[in-house]
Amino acid sequence: MSRLPGDDYSHRPVAERDRVSAWHIALIIIGGTIAVPGFLMASQISIGAGFYPSILSFVIGCQVLAITGVFAGMVGARSKLSTYLILRYSFGTSGYRYASLLIGLVLFFWFAILCNLFGGAAQELLSAGSGLQLSKQWLAVLGGLIMVGITIYGFRAIERMAMIMVPLLALLLLYGAFRALTQQGLAGLEGPGAGTLGIGAAMSIVIGAYSGGIVTLPDYARYARNPKRALLAIYLALGVSFPIVLTVTAVPSVLSGEEDLLKIMLSLGIGAGAMVVLIFSTVSSNVGMLYSVGLSVAASFSRAKFWLSIAAFGTVATALSVFDVVKLFIPYISFLGISVPSLCGIYICDFFFVNRQNYSIEELESLPAYRPSAFIAWLAGFAVGWLAVSETLVLTTVPAFDSMIGAALVYVLLSSKPLRRLFAGQP
Repeated sequence: MSRLPGDDYSHRPVAERDRVSAWHIALIIIGGTIAVPGFLMASQISIGAGFYPSILSFVIGCQVLAITGVFAGMVGARSKLSTYLILRYSFGTSGYRYASLLIGLVLFFWFAILCNLFGGAAQELLSAGSGLQLSKQWLAVLGGLIMVGITIYGFRAIERMAMIMVPLLALLLLYGAFRALTQQGLAGLEGPGAGTLGIGAAMSIVIGAYSGGIVTLPDYARYARNPKRALLAIYLALGVSFPIVLTVTAVPSVLSGEEDLLKIMLSLGIGAGAMVVLIFSTVSSNVGMLYSVGLSVAASFSRAKFWLSIAAFGTVATALSVFDVVKLFIPYISFLGISVPSLCGIYICDFFFVNRQNYSIEELESLPAYRPSAFIAWLAGFAVGWLAVSETLVLTTVPAFDSMIGAALVYVLLSSKPLRRLFAGQP
Protein backbone atom coordinates (compact mmCIF):
# COMPACT_ATOMS: atom_id res chain seq x y z
CA MET A 1 0.00 0.00 0.00
CA SER A 2 1.39 3.39 -0.97
CA ARG A 3 1.57 6.07 1.62
CA LEU A 4 -1.41 8.38 1.72
CA PRO A 5 -0.70 12.14 1.58
CA GLY A 6 -0.79 13.53 5.09
CA ASP A 7 -1.67 10.14 6.55
CA ASP A 8 1.46 9.75 8.70
CA TYR A 9 0.64 6.08 9.23
CA SER A 10 -2.30 6.81 11.49
CA HIS A 11 -4.09 3.65 10.30
CA ARG A 12 -1.27 1.18 9.66
CA PRO A 13 2.33 0.25 10.52
CA VAL A 14 5.19 2.50 9.46
CA ALA A 15 6.68 1.30 6.16
CA GLU A 16 10.34 0.33 6.18
CA ARG A 17 11.29 3.05 3.69
CA ASP A 18 10.19 5.79 6.08
CA ARG A 19 11.93 4.54 9.20
CA VAL A 20 14.73 6.59 10.74
CA SER A 21 17.77 6.14 12.95
CA ALA A 22 17.48 5.93 16.71
CA TRP A 23 19.46 9.17 17.02
CA HIS A 24 16.63 11.11 15.39
CA ILE A 25 14.07 9.58 17.74
CA ALA A 26 16.22 10.51 20.73
CA LEU A 27 16.34 14.15 19.57
CA ILE A 28 12.56 14.27 19.23
CA ILE A 29 12.03 12.94 22.76
CA ILE A 30 14.68 15.28 24.18
CA GLY A 31 12.92 18.18 22.45
CA GLY A 32 9.74 17.27 24.30
CA THR A 33 11.54 17.37 27.65
CA ILE A 34 13.08 20.81 27.08
CA ALA A 35 9.95 22.81 27.86
CA VAL A 36 8.94 25.82 29.95
CA PRO A 37 6.92 23.74 32.48
CA GLY A 38 10.01 21.56 32.96
CA PHE A 39 12.15 24.64 33.61
CA LEU A 40 9.70 25.80 36.27
CA MET A 41 9.62 22.34 37.87
CA ALA A 42 13.42 22.13 38.04
CA SER A 43 13.61 25.61 39.58
CA GLN A 44 10.99 24.90 42.22
CA ILE A 45 12.59 21.60 43.20
CA SER A 46 16.12 23.00 43.41
CA ILE A 47 15.06 26.01 45.45
CA GLY A 48 12.86 23.90 47.75
CA ALA A 49 15.22 20.95 48.28
CA GLY A 50 18.64 22.50 47.67
CA PHE A 51 20.80 22.09 44.59
CA TYR A 52 22.69 18.87 45.36
CA PRO A 53 19.69 16.96 46.81
CA SER A 54 17.69 18.05 43.78
CA ILE A 55 20.29 16.46 41.46
CA LEU A 56 19.73 13.15 43.23
CA SER A 57 15.97 13.48 42.79
CA PHE A 58 16.43 14.35 39.11
CA VAL A 59 18.60 11.30 38.51
CA ILE A 60 16.45 8.77 40.38
CA GLY A 61 13.17 10.14 39.06
CA CYS A 62 14.42 10.13 35.48
CA GLN A 63 15.65 6.53 35.80
CA VAL A 64 12.12 5.48 36.70
CA LEU A 65 10.77 7.39 33.71
CA ALA A 66 13.44 5.95 31.41
CA ILE A 67 12.80 2.33 32.38
CA THR A 68 9.04 2.73 31.99
CA GLY A 69 9.59 4.60 28.74
CA VAL A 70 11.72 1.77 27.36
CA PHE A 71 8.87 -0.72 27.87
CA ALA A 72 6.31 1.64 26.33
CA GLY A 73 8.64 2.44 23.45
CA MET A 74 9.33 -1.24 22.87
CA VAL A 75 5.65 -1.78 22.04
CA GLY A 76 5.81 0.87 19.33
CA ALA A 77 9.27 -0.05 18.04
CA ARG A 78 8.32 -3.70 17.50
CA SER A 79 4.73 -3.30 16.34
CA LYS A 80 5.36 -0.14 14.23
CA LEU A 81 1.92 1.08 15.30
CA SER A 82 0.82 4.35 16.89
CA THR A 83 -0.36 4.45 20.49
CA TYR A 84 -3.97 4.54 19.33
CA LEU A 85 -3.78 1.45 17.13
CA ILE A 86 -1.94 -0.33 19.93
CA LEU A 87 -4.87 0.39 22.24
CA ARG A 88 -7.16 -1.52 19.88
CA TYR A 89 -5.60 -4.82 20.96
CA SER A 90 -6.43 -4.31 24.62
CA PHE A 91 -9.69 -2.29 24.35
CA GLY A 92 -11.21 -3.69 21.13
CA THR A 93 -11.97 -2.25 17.71
CA SER A 94 -14.62 0.11 19.09
CA GLY A 95 -13.63 0.39 22.74
CA TYR A 96 -10.21 1.88 21.99
CA ARG A 97 -11.84 5.10 20.78
CA TYR A 98 -12.73 6.10 24.35
CA ALA A 99 -9.14 5.74 25.49
CA SER A 100 -7.71 7.41 22.38
CA LEU A 101 -10.01 10.38 22.55
CA LEU A 102 -9.32 10.90 26.25
CA ILE A 103 -5.59 11.18 25.52
CA GLY A 104 -6.33 13.53 22.65
CA LEU A 105 -8.61 15.66 24.84
CA VAL A 106 -6.01 16.06 27.59
CA LEU A 107 -3.29 16.98 25.09
CA PHE A 108 -5.66 19.35 23.27
CA PHE A 109 -6.26 21.38 26.42
CA TRP A 110 -2.57 21.38 27.34
CA PHE A 111 -1.76 22.74 23.89
CA ALA A 112 -4.16 25.63 24.49
CA ILE A 113 -2.78 26.30 27.98
CA LEU A 114 0.85 26.35 26.82
CA CYS A 115 0.00 28.66 23.91
CA ASN A 116 -1.60 31.01 26.43
CA LEU A 117 1.47 30.87 28.67
CA PHE A 118 3.68 31.40 25.61
CA GLY A 119 1.78 34.58 24.72
CA GLY A 120 2.20 36.00 28.21
CA ALA A 121 5.89 35.13 28.49
CA ALA A 122 6.66 36.44 24.99
CA GLN A 123 4.89 39.71 25.82
CA GLU A 124 6.99 40.18 28.98
CA LEU A 125 10.27 39.34 27.26
CA LEU A 126 9.63 41.66 24.31
CA SER A 127 8.57 44.48 26.60
CA ALA A 128 11.57 44.12 28.92
CA GLY A 129 14.12 43.43 26.21
CA SER A 130 13.13 45.86 23.46
CA GLY A 131 10.29 47.99 24.79
CA LEU A 132 7.83 46.52 22.27
CA GLN A 133 4.25 46.42 23.56
CA LEU A 134 2.48 43.62 21.74
CA SER A 135 -0.77 41.93 22.64
CA LYS A 136 -0.44 38.72 24.64
CA GLN A 137 -3.44 37.31 22.77
CA TRP A 138 -2.01 37.96 19.32
CA LEU A 139 1.33 36.46 20.30
CA ALA A 140 -0.48 33.34 21.57
CA VAL A 141 -2.39 33.07 18.28
CA LEU A 142 0.74 33.62 16.19
CA GLY A 143 2.66 30.98 18.13
CA GLY A 144 -0.20 28.52 18.01
CA LEU A 145 -0.73 28.83 14.25
CA ILE A 146 2.99 28.36 13.58
CA MET A 147 2.91 25.18 15.67
CA VAL A 148 -0.17 23.96 13.77
CA GLY A 149 1.59 24.62 10.45
CA ILE A 150 4.62 22.59 11.51
CA THR A 151 2.61 19.68 12.88
CA ILE A 152 0.52 19.28 9.71
CA TYR A 153 3.63 17.91 7.99
CA GLY A 154 3.84 15.09 10.52
CA PHE A 155 6.76 13.13 11.86
CA ARG A 156 9.27 14.35 9.27
CA ALA A 157 8.69 17.98 10.21
CA ILE A 158 9.04 17.18 13.92
CA GLU A 159 12.23 15.23 13.22
CA ARG A 160 13.86 18.04 11.23
CA MET A 161 12.74 20.65 13.74
CA ALA A 162 14.28 18.64 16.60
CA MET A 163 17.62 18.36 14.78
CA ILE A 164 17.86 22.16 14.69
CA MET A 165 16.17 23.16 17.94
CA VAL A 166 17.59 20.64 20.42
CA PRO A 167 21.30 21.46 19.91
CA LEU A 168 20.58 25.19 19.97
CA LEU A 169 18.44 24.93 23.12
CA ALA A 170 21.13 22.85 24.82
CA LEU A 171 23.79 25.46 24.03
CA LEU A 172 21.63 28.32 25.28
CA LEU A 173 20.77 26.53 28.55
CA LEU A 174 24.45 25.70 29.12
CA TYR A 175 25.41 29.29 28.38
CA GLY A 176 22.84 30.59 30.86
CA ALA A 177 24.21 28.27 33.58
CA PHE A 178 27.78 29.31 32.71
CA ARG A 179 26.95 33.03 32.93
CA ALA A 180 25.26 32.54 36.30
CA LEU A 181 28.25 30.58 37.65
CA THR A 182 30.80 33.12 36.44
CA GLN A 183 28.91 35.90 38.20
CA GLN A 184 28.21 34.16 41.52
CA GLY A 185 30.49 31.11 41.73
CA LEU A 186 30.00 27.52 42.86
CA ALA A 187 29.65 28.50 46.52
CA GLY A 188 26.12 29.71 45.87
CA LEU A 189 25.02 26.16 45.06
CA GLU A 190 25.88 24.79 48.48
CA GLY A 191 22.94 26.19 50.42
CA PRO A 192 20.40 23.86 52.05
CA GLY A 193 17.46 25.25 50.10
CA ALA A 194 14.16 26.40 51.55
CA GLY A 195 13.54 23.02 53.16
CA THR A 196 10.07 22.74 51.65
CA LEU A 197 10.86 19.56 49.70
CA GLY A 198 12.56 16.29 50.59
CA ILE A 199 14.26 14.06 48.02
CA GLY A 200 11.30 11.68 47.94
CA ALA A 201 8.77 14.43 47.27
CA ALA A 202 11.05 16.03 44.68
CA MET A 203 11.52 12.69 42.92
CA SER A 204 7.74 12.21 42.83
CA ILE A 205 7.31 15.58 41.12
CA VAL A 206 9.87 14.65 38.46
CA ILE A 207 8.17 11.32 37.75
CA GLY A 208 4.68 12.76 37.74
CA ALA A 209 5.60 15.64 35.44
CA TYR A 210 6.45 13.41 32.47
CA SER A 211 4.42 10.27 33.23
CA GLY A 212 1.77 11.35 30.74
CA GLY A 213 4.41 11.67 28.02
CA ILE A 214 5.41 8.03 28.48
CA VAL A 215 2.01 6.90 27.16
CA THR A 216 2.55 8.36 23.67
CA LEU A 217 6.17 7.24 23.17
CA PRO A 218 5.08 4.55 20.65
CA ASP A 219 4.10 7.40 18.29
CA TYR A 220 7.83 8.09 17.80
CA ALA A 221 9.39 4.71 18.55
CA ARG A 222 7.36 3.10 15.73
CA TYR A 223 9.57 4.95 13.24
CA ALA A 224 12.71 3.20 14.48
CA ARG A 225 14.78 1.44 11.86
CA ASN A 226 16.43 -0.65 14.57
CA PRO A 227 14.16 -1.45 17.57
CA LYS A 228 17.05 -2.24 19.94
CA ARG A 229 18.77 1.06 19.22
CA ALA A 230 15.44 2.85 19.62
CA LEU A 231 15.18 1.54 23.18
CA LEU A 232 18.69 2.82 23.87
CA ALA A 233 17.66 6.18 22.38
CA ILE A 234 14.66 6.38 24.73
CA TYR A 235 16.83 5.56 27.73
CA LEU A 236 19.45 8.16 26.75
CA ALA A 237 16.76 10.80 26.21
CA LEU A 238 14.97 10.23 29.52
CA GLY A 239 17.59 8.62 31.75
CA VAL A 240 20.66 10.68 30.75
CA SER A 241 19.64 13.84 28.89
CA PHE A 242 16.56 14.73 30.96
CA PRO A 243 18.34 14.88 34.36
CA ILE A 244 21.12 16.93 32.76
CA VAL A 245 18.56 19.40 31.35
CA LEU A 246 16.90 19.72 34.76
CA THR A 247 20.26 20.20 36.50
CA VAL A 248 21.48 22.85 34.05
CA THR A 249 18.16 24.66 34.44
CA ALA A 250 18.43 24.52 38.24
CA VAL A 251 21.86 26.21 38.39
CA PRO A 252 20.80 29.80 37.60
CA SER A 253 17.61 29.39 39.64
CA VAL A 254 19.46 28.41 42.82
CA LEU A 255 22.05 31.14 42.36
CA SER A 256 19.46 33.86 41.80
CA GLY A 257 16.58 32.58 43.93
CA GLU A 258 14.29 33.25 40.95
CA GLU A 259 12.06 30.46 39.59
CA ASP A 260 11.46 31.94 36.13
CA LEU A 261 14.39 30.87 33.94
CA LEU A 262 13.46 33.32 31.19
CA LYS A 263 13.59 36.28 33.58
CA ILE A 264 16.92 35.01 34.89
CA MET A 265 18.37 34.91 31.36
CA LEU A 266 17.06 38.42 30.78
CA SER A 267 18.80 39.63 33.97
CA LEU A 268 22.02 37.96 32.80
CA GLY A 269 22.00 40.07 29.66
CA ILE A 270 20.94 37.32 27.25
CA GLY A 271 17.45 38.51 26.40
CA ALA A 272 17.67 37.29 22.80
CA GLY A 273 18.66 33.87 24.08
CA ALA A 274 15.69 33.90 26.47
CA MET A 275 13.36 34.63 23.56
CA VAL A 276 14.83 31.80 21.49
CA VAL A 277 14.53 29.41 24.44
CA LEU A 278 10.88 30.40 24.96
CA ILE A 279 9.97 29.99 21.29
CA PHE A 280 11.87 26.79 20.60
CA SER A 281 11.00 25.03 23.86
CA THR A 282 7.29 25.83 23.50
CA VAL A 283 7.23 24.80 19.86
CA SER A 284 9.06 21.51 20.44
CA SER A 285 6.75 20.43 23.28
CA ASN A 286 3.49 21.70 21.80
CA VAL A 287 4.08 20.27 18.34
CA GLY A 288 4.56 16.84 19.91
CA MET A 289 1.28 17.14 21.81
CA LEU A 290 -0.68 18.30 18.77
CA TYR A 291 0.86 15.49 16.71
CA SER A 292 -0.58 12.95 19.13
CA VAL A 293 -3.96 14.70 19.06
CA GLY A 294 -4.03 14.33 15.27
CA LEU A 295 -3.09 10.66 15.45
CA SER A 296 -5.75 9.95 18.08
CA VAL A 297 -8.52 11.59 16.02
CA ALA A 298 -7.39 10.05 12.72
CA ALA A 299 -7.06 6.57 14.26
CA SER A 300 -10.47 6.82 15.95
CA PHE A 301 -12.36 7.79 12.80
CA SER A 302 -11.43 6.01 9.57
CA ARG A 303 -12.54 8.90 7.35
CA ALA A 304 -10.64 11.54 9.33
CA LYS A 305 -7.46 12.71 7.62
CA PHE A 306 -4.44 13.23 9.85
CA TRP A 307 -3.49 16.66 8.49
CA LEU A 308 -7.08 17.89 8.59
CA SER A 309 -7.45 16.73 12.19
CA ILE A 310 -4.31 18.68 13.08
CA ALA A 311 -5.54 21.81 11.29
CA ALA A 312 -9.02 21.72 12.82
CA PHE A 313 -8.19 20.87 16.42
CA GLY A 314 -5.01 22.96 16.44
CA THR A 315 -6.90 26.03 15.23
CA VAL A 316 -9.64 25.57 17.84
CA ALA A 317 -7.06 25.11 20.61
CA THR A 318 -5.20 28.21 19.42
CA ALA A 319 -8.41 30.24 19.49
CA LEU A 320 -9.11 28.94 23.00
CA SER A 321 -5.65 30.03 24.13
CA VAL A 322 -6.63 33.68 23.69
CA PHE A 323 -8.73 33.51 26.84
CA ASP A 324 -7.18 33.33 30.30
CA VAL A 325 -10.01 30.97 31.20
CA VAL A 326 -7.83 28.13 29.87
CA LYS A 327 -6.02 28.21 33.22
CA LEU A 328 -9.22 26.93 34.78
CA PHE A 329 -8.80 23.73 32.80
CA ILE A 330 -5.67 22.73 34.74
CA PRO A 331 -7.58 21.08 37.65
CA TYR A 332 -9.88 19.41 35.11
CA ILE A 333 -6.96 18.07 33.07
CA SER A 334 -5.17 16.94 36.22
CA PHE A 335 -8.32 14.98 37.10
CA LEU A 336 -8.42 13.36 33.66
CA GLY A 337 -4.65 12.91 33.68
CA ILE A 338 -4.87 10.33 36.46
CA SER A 339 -6.49 7.93 34.02
CA VAL A 340 -4.07 8.47 31.11
CA PRO A 341 -0.93 6.77 32.57
CA SER A 342 -3.02 3.69 33.45
CA LEU A 343 -3.53 3.15 29.70
CA CYS A 344 0.23 2.69 29.41
CA GLY A 345 0.19 -0.03 32.07
CA ILE A 346 -2.63 -1.80 30.23
CA TYR A 347 -1.09 -1.84 26.76
CA ILE A 348 2.37 -2.80 28.06
CA CYS A 349 0.88 -5.81 29.88
CA ASP A 350 -1.26 -6.70 26.87
CA PHE A 351 1.74 -6.65 24.53
CA PHE A 352 4.12 -8.64 26.71
CA PHE A 353 1.91 -10.95 28.76
CA VAL A 354 -1.38 -11.40 26.88
CA ASN A 355 -0.49 -11.24 23.17
CA ARG A 356 3.16 -12.27 23.65
CA GLN A 357 4.46 -9.44 21.41
CA ASN A 358 2.28 -10.61 18.51
CA TYR A 359 0.72 -7.40 17.19
CA SER A 360 0.13 -8.09 13.49
CA ILE A 361 -1.93 -5.60 11.50
CA GLU A 362 -3.95 -8.48 10.01
CA GLU A 363 -5.48 -9.22 13.40
CA LEU A 364 -6.73 -5.68 13.98
CA GLU A 365 -10.05 -6.21 12.20
CA SER A 366 -10.67 -9.62 13.78
CA LEU A 367 -10.52 -8.30 17.34
CA PRO A 368 -13.72 -8.03 19.39
CA ALA A 369 -15.47 -4.66 19.52
CA TYR A 370 -14.95 -4.33 23.26
CA ARG A 371 -12.73 -5.98 25.86
CA PRO A 372 -14.39 -5.58 29.29
CA SER A 373 -11.17 -6.53 31.10
CA ALA A 374 -9.41 -3.41 29.76
CA PHE A 375 -12.21 -1.09 30.85
CA ILE A 376 -12.38 -2.66 34.31
CA ALA A 377 -8.59 -2.32 34.66
CA TRP A 378 -8.78 1.28 33.43
CA LEU A 379 -11.44 2.11 36.02
CA ALA A 380 -9.40 0.37 38.72
CA GLY A 381 -6.30 2.34 37.74
CA PHE A 382 -8.24 5.59 37.93
CA ALA A 383 -9.58 4.64 41.36
CA VAL A 384 -6.09 3.82 42.64
CA GLY A 385 -4.77 7.12 41.27
CA TRP A 386 -7.62 9.07 42.86
CA LEU A 387 -7.02 7.39 46.22
CA ALA A 388 -3.34 8.29 45.89
CA VAL A 389 -4.18 11.94 45.22
CA SER A 390 -6.34 12.02 48.36
CA GLU A 391 -3.55 10.13 50.22
CA THR A 392 -6.01 7.40 51.19
CA LEU A 393 -3.95 4.71 49.46
CA VAL A 394 -0.34 5.46 48.50
CA LEU A 395 1.80 2.95 46.61
CA THR A 396 4.69 4.97 45.17
CA THR A 397 3.84 8.56 46.28
CA VAL A 398 3.26 9.33 42.56
CA PRO A 399 -0.48 9.16 41.73
CA ALA A 400 0.16 8.74 38.00
CA PHE A 401 2.39 5.71 38.62
CA ASP A 402 0.02 4.31 41.24
CA SER A 403 -2.69 4.49 38.59
CA MET A 404 -0.44 2.76 36.05
CA ILE A 405 0.53 -0.04 38.45
CA GLY A 406 -3.05 -0.59 39.64
CA ALA A 407 -4.39 -0.84 36.08
CA ALA A 408 -1.59 -3.18 35.00
CA LEU A 409 -2.10 -5.60 37.90
CA VAL A 410 -5.87 -5.75 37.42
CA TYR A 411 -5.51 -6.22 33.65
CA VAL A 412 -3.05 -9.09 34.03
CA LEU A 413 -5.36 -10.73 36.57
CA LEU A 414 -8.45 -10.37 34.38
CA SER A 415 -6.51 -11.63 31.34
CA SER A 416 -5.74 -14.97 32.99
CA LYS A 417 -7.27 -17.94 31.16
CA PRO A 418 -10.06 -18.73 33.66
CA LEU A 419 -11.28 -15.15 33.78
CA ARG A 420 -10.93 -14.69 30.02
CA ARG A 421 -13.22 -17.69 29.49
CA LEU A 422 -15.65 -16.16 31.99
CA PHE A 423 -15.78 -12.85 30.10
CA ALA A 424 -16.22 -14.76 26.86
CA GLY A 425 -19.16 -16.67 28.36
CA GLN A 426 -17.43 -20.05 28.13
CA PRO A 427 -17.66 -22.76 30.81
